[in-house]
Amino acid sequence: MIEVPAFVVIGGADAGIFYVRQLLRAIAAGRLVSRRILVIDRDPGCAVAGERDPRVRLEVADWGAWLDDRLDQMAAADHLVPYHWAPHLLVEWLERQARRAGRSVERGGPPASVGVPMERATAGGDLALSYATWLCPPTCIEPALCPHTRGPKDWSLCGDLERGDASATPIVFRCLHLVYGVGTIPLRDVFAARDRLVSAPAGDGVRYRVATASHCHALATAITVRSGAGRVPPAPA
Repeated sequence: MIEVPAFVVIGGADAGIFYVRQLLRAIAAGRLVSRRILVIDRDPGCAVAGERDPRVRLEVADWGAWLDDRLDQMAAADHLVPYHWAPHLLVEWLERQARRAGRSVERGGPPASVGVPMERATAGGDLALSYATWLCPPTCIEPALCPHTRGPKDWSLCGDLERGDASATPIVFRCLHLVYGVGTIPLRDVFAARDRLVSAPAGDGVRYRVATASHCHALATAITVRSGAGRVPPAPA
């Protein structure tokens, strides 16, 4: 049985309500233990607003503002459920956290090629990556046998990105299947990445490749962090 004290679900529309209901199904089936599911959306009338389970709470806020104001109040054992069509929220959060700590941060353009079958620069300057040249359902659990190829899934994009290269230091947020088609990122990994970035000696500048990645898909961004005096945000208990 999996135990996660609380979940933070980004988005309360169709995808968000699907993830909420899948988490509740897993709890009802005895596959998951959790006390709280927080859903973040700017729309007070989003689909999640109609959910009556007492464990589910809608918090009406901009995604980035909520992450800045409230993420540190969550526990390291909690999990984030990202929205797959969202901007690269975690790199934006990391940038703001580094600036809070007195660092200067610059976007460095799309990261270097990783050499996977699909690599495409986005309008926001990120690099979308995928081992799939076909359309995958957002709820794919990335099983050992790929549902599309019918062959072994002998690749891991998050693992590839963690190995890094000479051009940048890797920071990878692993978003992997947890239960019932819901991919999550443990907050302990998010906080550890923040603490690592703001505590490392940056000198004249360290270039990072920050990616949110599953085994098959990823969104990567290059940032350069330079030294500066400031306060490191406290790590949660």
